[in-house]
Amino acid sequence: MFDFIFGKRDLVHNSKKVKRWQAEHKALATLAMQTLEYYEKHDLKRAKKELSKLQSVALNHLMDEDVTFFELFERAEETYTDQRIVDAIKEFRSSFIDTKKVLIHFFIHYTDPKVELDTIFVEKLKGIINALVERIEFEEQNLYVMINK
Repeated sequence: MFDFIFGKRDLVHNSKKVKRWQAEHKALATLAMQTLEYYEKHDLKRAKKELSKLQSVALNHLMDEDVTFFELFERAEETYTDQRIVDAIKEFRSSFIDTKKVLIHFFIHYTDPKVELDTIFVEKLKGIINALVERIEFEEQNLYVMINK
């Protein structure tokens, strides 16, 4: 669908990024599950450490994806005239921004050393994990396929 965006040079460069992003997705899943595991074992100190690691990987990953897709989608909007595709791109960007905001606020709050991990934390973390699983599946099955051809 978005094949028009990617030149030959982009494909090689982005193919490497896709592989790195997929590895990061696995790391995010592992860190999220470890955070939950330590929380459920009542090892809140270790859960907080895992949460900090999760924050670092998640925010670096999101920023890298954001910059890459922003650059690609900016060119698409300038060069492609099919409004349906432009609208789809805008929708993706908008939902991506919303996802980032939710994660950043979550991490800012719960990685604060003064904030205890409580039942609300675990509910929010599980909700974020579910939303991210859907997001990752969408990215890997749609967006990554386009730039990894």
